[in-house]
Amino acid sequence: MSRIFLSHSSKDNFAAVAVGDWLNGNGWDDLFLDLDPAQGIHPGERWERALHEQAANCEAVLFLVSRNWLGSEWCRREFDLARKLNKRVFVTLIEDIAVTDLPSYLTLTHQAVSLASGEDHLVFRPKLPVTHVEGHVTFSAEGLARLKAGLTAAGLDPRFFAWPPAHEPNRAPYRGLEALEGVDAGVFFGRDGNVIEALDALRGLRELAAPRLFVILGASGAGKSSFLRAGLLPRLARDERHFAPLPVIRPERAALTGANGFVAALAGAGAGHAITRAQAREAVASGAEAVRPILRKIAARGGEPAATLIVAVDQAEELFRAEGAAEGEALLTLLRDLTAQDDPAVIALFAIRSDSFDALERARALEGLPQRTYALLPMPRGAYQTVIERPAQRLAQAGRKFEIDPGLTQALLEDIEKGGGGDALPLLAFSLEQLFRDHEAAGRISRADYEALGRLKGAIDAALARVFAQADMDARIPKDHEARLALLRRGLIPWLAGVDPETKTPRRRVARAAHIPSEARPLIDLLVEQRLLDTRGGRCDRRGDAGAGA
Repeated sequence: MSRIFLSHSSKDNFAAVAVGDWLNGNGWDDLFLDLDPAQGIHPGERWERALHEQAANCEAVLFLVSRNWLGSEWCRREFDLARKLNKRVFVTLIEDIAVTDLPSYLTLTHQAVSLASGEDHLVFRPKLPVTHVEGHVTFSAEGLARLKAGLTAAGLDPRFFAWPPAHEPNRAPYRGLEALEGVDAGVFFGRDGNVIEALDALRGLRELAAPRLFVILGASGAGKSSFLRAGLLPRLARDERHFAPLPVIRPERAALTGANGFVAALAGAGAGHAITRAQAREAVASGAEAVRPILRKIAARGGEPAATLIVAVDQAEELFRAEGAAEGEALLTLLRDLTAQDDPAVIALFAIRSDSFDALERARALEGLPQRTYALLPMPRGAYQTVIERPAQRLAQAGRKFEIDPGLTQALLEDIEKGGGGDALPLLAFSLEQLFRDHEAAGRISRADYEALGRLKGAIDAALARVFAQADMDARIPKDHEARLALLRRGLIPWLAGVDPETKTPRRRVARAAHIPSEARPLIDLLVEQRLLDTRGGRCDRRGDAGAGA
């Protein structure tokens, strides 16, 4: 899949090859240029269909605008196609044309970068594919620097997100069963196609009339949370001219007032606008008309049109659980009112388990509102290798010596294939995290290390075995195996796990640590130590969506 599609006039082939060479030299090595003998359009292909397929699969389109380009019907068709497919567009002038002389469709919503103006020109000597005829092209160094900054800011590849985060230089690249966060965008791999499709859909939704609701559907363990937090939102945030994502809402038991509720999201997004949590709380209690002024401040872009706000709700199935239903319904009512009109424009984005979508679809507060859905299907098997290897490569690039034994990758892929691939991601994520924690100091993970762990299917059992081995040394935990299992059930059910009364499927829960029976706490603490449970801010959460690449 080519991330960047180069649109140019056939009369500007030398300039197009020069730009392609420059892109390759600066890290964008996955681009489509129809002159390329490997990736270009082959003899016998239907020209229009091939262009449509390539443009549909790319993440951005770079238009190399010249007078030749402006006079080409095909180039205009490519521009119209890019707009139709809701692609990220870069208008790049390769000829000295005043911006005022450009047609309005190029400049109305897109900023132009000129590679032809100024006096600081660099000389390029591109060679055409096949014929190897050499040409002579000059581009402005300042213009190339601006183009590079724009492409880097767009985050077209995880490589262009800084990692590790500056505030956590020793952050692990493998997160186990914990969802990846925004700071992990640089190690979010395996979902390139899904990210492109969802971004295209959101850009298209932005152009439609209100209300705008977007729903990400996926099975438990598909990686919806990581896809939302480390895949979509960081890239939307970089398109700051058009989008302004608020911090993610996690309903838990209080979708409005909880630690990660709507009030916290408003206060977090408004940090640069002097919006206090108290002001946010008061506005939310008063309703949509009191919240709108806060949203206008967040969406404001100086003299430019306001950005579209993204209000994202992760684990949206929690909105409909009995213990949080009142605030869940109140949040949905508020989102209904806020999305009803563009003052400012708001997209309500939900990530929810497929088996819980019916509750969102039938929610009284959203009755009659169109919901655009996107199904996050199991990860393609060919993507698992990037999930395994590329986070380690980012670690090495950051100066922390680390490598993955090719034999380990092969063994993991064999086990994923044996298991059918569909539900392998959580086990893969957990295994990689365990291996990294155990062997980080050695700077390498081998196939032998994986065998010792128990391979993919044995990783969880091995962790539980370590829990029970440590329990032998704690006088507060009974020695009898059946007694321990009973104690474990008391600690988990109903505080951290339960069964949905309608679908009869298991469901995860978040509990305050103080709610868990005191006699079960020592055993629960051991599960936390082995990364089978997560604790944050005094709350305990059964780890669910896999973090590695999803």
